[in-house]
Amino acid sequence: MIRRTAAIGLIAGAALGASPSQPSPEDIFPYLDLFASAVAIIQSDYADEVDPTNLIYGALHGMLRSLDPHSEFMEPQAVDDLKVETEGEFGGLGIEIGVRDDMLTVIAPMEDTPAFKAGLMPNDKIIKIGDENTRGMSVGDAIKRLRGKPGTKVTITIQRTLKDVREVKEHTITRAIIKVNTVRDAQMVDPTNMIGYVRVTNFDKNTGAALRDAIDALVTQGMEALVLDLRNNGGGLLVTSIDVSSLFLRANDVVVSTRGRIPSQNQVYRVPENGTWYAFPMVVLLNGASASASEIVTGALKDHKRAVVLGSKSFGKGSVQTVLPIGANNTALRLTTAKYYTPSGVCIHGTGIYPNIEVPITIDDEISIVEKRALARESTNTMSKAAYERYKQLEQFRDQQLDRAVDLLKGMRFLAGSEYALSFTNRMEAPAGAADEADPAPSDDAGEPADDTTE
Repeated sequence: MIRRTAAIGLIAGAALGASPSQPSPEDIFPYLDLFASAVAIIQSDYADEVDPTNLIYGALHGMLRSLDPHSEFMEPQAVDDLKVETEGEFGGLGIEIGVRDDMLTVIAPMEDTPAFKAGLMPNDKIIKIGDENTRGMSVGDAIKRLRGKPGTKVTITIQRTLKDVREVKEHTITRAIIKVNTVRDAQMVDPTNMIGYVRVTNFDKNTGAALRDAIDALVTQGMEALVLDLRNNGGGLLVTSIDVSSLFLRANDVVVSTRGRIPSQNQVYRVPENGTWYAFPMVVLLNGASASASEIVTGALKDHKRAVVLGSKSFGKGSVQTVLPIGANNTALRLTTAKYYTPSGVCIHGTGIYPNIEVPITIDDEISIVEKRALARESTNTMSKAAYERYKQLEQFRDQQLDRAVDLLKGMRFLAGSEYALSFTNRMEAPAGAADEADPAPSDDAGEPADDTTE
């Protein structure tokens, strides 16, 4: 049996190392006494013998789960699994997931991955993984259940609502190593007006170089304005979001900052040198499945008046998780330690990025955009009859948000005296960093925040 005083001493030991901003041990002692009393009573009076480790671990799981969906207590096996994930390959489905309305939610499936091919869509609710209900499940716990050896299968149950009709469907999906081309469909969408288009589906380590190559090719074709499509981009690496933003901003412009209660989490990330393309007009397309790294890029371009943002409000996923070892038995806390802020000081997490020009479209239209794009990559000679019929149905379908973006850029070419054009010109003539808001004080010894985890 755990002695009551020993339990208090064990937990209070961690409290004594708390930072000055935390409650003093004297404030915490009554609650530790309550906890230790509960443990002692359970061990002495519960009908069956109880492993004290299970009691403590269960309490820690509940404690972290009460904070937010991204914080979690990591048992020794979870810590070992994390090391394997960061050092080797693992199989997944290819979806970004988060929690919305207390339900595990698909933010965006990555194209050409098992999840995408299975037909998963943004805003699908994952209500079961295998036979386990996901209500109250943390993002970390869900990811652990969805990942596994490549070639193995996992069954998930999806709830989707279309036109107020709720549909529940079970999908059995084979895990695979996720390797995708994140820069797609680079083209002159309006050659007459020299307007280019490129879509970024995720931010991985290769995205910055691939985007640079794609835009270089468009510039060679005479591009003078760009539509950057970040719709359904569920995020990725922080460092890549900074690299991509730096292509379009000027030296010393703030891209994003992180703010937390610990000084080492207060960081400012700036553009190191003038971007290659910091002058031509741009529109960024955004929707409710744009999250995390894509919100960082959009927020930076919007706040510096570098681009007009068009579409609908983004998802609002902007928190930093840090893995903090505790105890001597290979356990850890994955704890939310900071949040991302745009250059003007807007907290991305829970708020999202609002477009300059709102162009809402229906969920049916969003699905049609994805379907038309996927079918366009197939040869009509190899399509099934059903796929070909759907392809013909979608031939006349128009992407309203893209059409509005192109119209806006066409107008910018002819309305040189417009408010946007004037503000854009003033920005180009202003001293570097003039658009910056007050920043949190940087810390020289802080490490980079943890990047997002894609299932």
